[in-house]
Amino acid sequence: MAAVLGRTEVGVKEFGTTVTIPNDPRARLMYYMDCICNVMDMGATPNITKLRNYRLYNLLTEAETDALVSLCFLLSPDELNDKVIIQDDTLCGESNNAFFEISAVRHNLLMTNSIVIGGQQCAVSKIMVYKRQWILKNWVEPMKAYAGRLERIATGGAALQQRNRSVPSYQSIPRPQHDLERSNKGGRCCSCTLL
Repeated sequence: MAAVLGRTEVGVKEFGTTVTIPNDPRARLMYYMDCICNVMDMGATPNITKLRNYRLYNLLTEAETDALVSLCFLLSPDELNDKVIIQDDTLCGESNNAFFEISAVRHNLLMTNSIVIGGQQCAVSKIMVYKRQWILKNWVEPMKAYAGRLERIATGGAALQQRNRSVPSYQSIPRPQHDLERSNKGGRCCSCTLL
């Protein structure tokens, strides 16, 4: 005869530090990216490391700035809200954002007539809570500043066009040029490489 007993313990621990962000849209987006990377455990991704270092925002090349704007668009608050980031003024306290580590430890105990075996399964998840003003300052306003760049990236244009207008929604972003060429050739595209 054998029996399996188990229980789960859940713990919440706040982590993070207070930082000062340069008042530059690129630095603000880099800080946003740093926060998202912290909660999504993307810390060791070498291609993103430079895009997160908001203190050295002025060292980004044009291509790296394009990559930053594109990543911030893909990892928008609309995509991540209520998954890894949550708007909650109360949990933020005096700060504009706060980080929490949530851990669940499952204790399993297998008992037989002559042996007891114990084990643990651990799952750790991180979330960031924020106040509305944090998202406005670190994502909405910087993305507005780069709306022209985002449009240029989406259309595959080469000229840098910085216009101060609203951030386009996903549906309103123009299709890449190769998609337009493909639709004009009956669905086949012979002038682009798809990765």
